Amino acid sequence: MDILLAMEHEAAGYLARLGLEARPPATVGTLFEIHRRHAERIPYENLHTMLGDPPAIGAAATLARVATGGNAGYCFHHNGVMTTALRALGYDVVPAWGHNWDSEAERADVYVGHLALSVRGLPTAENPGGVWWPDVGCGDGLHEPLPLAAGEYRQGPFTYRLDVRDDGWTFHHDAQGSFGAVDLFDEALTPEQADAAHRRLTAPDGGAYARKLVVQRRLPDAAETLRGCQFTRTGSRAEQVELTTYDDWRDGLRTLGITLRGINDDALRGLFDRSLAAHRDWVATR
Repeated sequence: MDILLAMEHEAAGYLARLGLEARPPATVGTLFEIHRRHAERIPYENLHTMLGDPPAIGAAATLARVATGGNAGYCFHHNGVMTTALRALGYDVVPAWGHNWDSEAERADVYVGHLALSVRGLPTAENPGGVWWPDVGCGDGLHEPLPLAAGEYRQGPFTYRLDVRDDGWTFHHDAQGSFGAVDLFDEALTPEQADAAHRRLTAPDGGAYARKLVVQRRLPDAAETLRGCQFTRTGSRAEQVELTTYDDWRDGLRTLGITLRGINDDALRGLFDRSLAAHRDWVATR
């Protein structure tokens, strides 16, 4: 019971960070409001992984960190927080997992690379089946949940497509997105599977999330990304800016919603220096 009370407390802190002070009802409207505010205010990022200290993916620890203003992490952290908070509010949450792909060869190489969820029992006129796909772990992906039904969907300047299969669904990103698609499967991961995936994704010797700094947030009319030392805005007011001084780069992190509380400045400068060197190498080969 003490653990449950603690989780309720942390969920309240998370909602407060989103600007929702009272406990909201478990409605479609609340689901959309939580999703929008999370996507806009809590960035997808791998900062601590790039600093050599990837945060554990346990939902309780992540929720506690986010509730007190800390950084979240990548999809396992974001959608873990979403799952825990929604369940605390009374939603029927069903776990899922997936993997991103850009080609059929990559699609055939199935591995655990994404944590996901669906929410059931919320029918509307537009979605009579009542199943929704919220996902705050796709970086430059969804701003609002999508009905879990096959079709094409427009959110702001971006167009998405969903294919629904017997065992899950496939999300096709907008052409401006940072990845092509993600296959999702309607089943829960065991803790051992999740931990193994986290270790592989954040491994310093080649893990997919340990190669280059990525910070992303989704706004109503745009997606903003800091990748290495390059800031990119897609959607409205498209922009691309190189951040080649430490002060500009650090300000870029803060603008995207990153907190630098507790981060050693020498370590952060070291990451900037490595990122700038890699950026200059990339520019030289273009």
